[in-house]
Amino acid sequence: MTGAKVSQTAFRYPYVIGWTGETQSPPLKWVPHRGGLRLSYVVPHRDDFRNDVLRLRQGQTRAGRPDFRTVNTLRQWCAMEKRLCQVCARSAVDRATGRIWWLLSSGHGGDGDGYTNAPPTCPACIPEAISQCSHLRRNAAVFTVGDCSPYGVRADVFVPYLPPLVPFERNAILAFDDYDMHHVLARELLMRLHDVRPAVMESDASWTA
Repeated sequence: MTGAKVSQTAFRYPYVIGWTGETQSPPLKWVPHRGGLRLSYVVPHRDDFRNDVLRLRQGQTRAGRPDFRTVNTLRQWCAMEKRLCQVCARSAVDRATGRIWWLLSSGHGGDGDGYTNAPPTCPACIPEAISQCSHLRRNAAVFTVGDCSPYGVRADVFVPYLPPLVPFERNAILAFDDYDMHHVLARELLMRLHDVRPAVMESDASWTA
């Protein structure tokens, strides 16, 4: 894919990042589920579970200070499922081709068989995303993706019957068909990418330097 024209924009806080005022710590408990136990919140909410997995509960106020070390679980999930740009929250789907713009590590082989925890990035926001992140300045590459599908989660893993309720493992990568998915608190949705192709963009070379 070629010919997408981009321009520098003023700095914005990316849509998916977490904010310090959004942190919540509701208590957890084990509940009976399909002959075993399932992790749940003591006081359940309607949107706690997605893809049959318990998600980290966070506010959506963007209060406090931006925390670039974290993402907001619900916004990250929304960006993944709706193919939204992780910076501006607009669609990252190319209107002309139906392909999805994605900013990935330059080490991605483009074989269409990988998965990622990073949501898409629209062409207009790609220069900004690269210029504001030292890791991306060193490793970024632009791709378009034919389609994507839920693969799994990055999550904290808990062990039933072992009080107190503290994670046995943090930030583990689990596929949706793993046996212990009912024992996790998910932080990020992972998407498997299909038909990944390198993309060429027309842009000022200054944002890739």
